[in-house]
Formats: sequence, C-alpha cells, structure tokens
Amino acid sequence: MSSTNYDTAKIKLERARQGKSIVQLAEEANLSPKTVIRIEHNKVIPRPQTVGKIAAALGKDIEEFIILETD
Repeated sequence: MSSTNYDTAKIKLERARQGKSIVQLAEEANLSPKTVIRIEHNKVIPRPQTVGKIAAALGKDIEEFIILETD
C-alpha cells in the first residue's frame, strides 16, 4: 500500500490563480505560513488533513490535488 502523493505545484498554481498570498492562504487554512511554504517547495510530505485544509481554503476538493498512482 503506497502513501498518497499530492501535487504541490498545483496547490501553488491554484493559490496564485486566486491571487492569494502564502500568508492569506495560511490564515484561511488555519496553518502557519511556514507550513504552506514547505509544502509548496516540496520540503515536506503533507498530511491528508493539511492538504484538506488547503483545498477547503482554495474552495477545491482534496481529490484535485492527489496524484494518482498508475501501475
């Protein structure tokens, strides 16, 4: 069983598309800006709850940020 991978570039792209700063997104997702920066720069593997908070703050479904594994 593999862990879920998230498209962090897509998170960054969507945030930029909506014109939100890292600080804005962090506040709306109830996360620290440092956490959002680390996720966007692939410094950490985000937990599903964290990606869920970000997705909700962006008005998106968490599924939109999941990278589907293909065998």
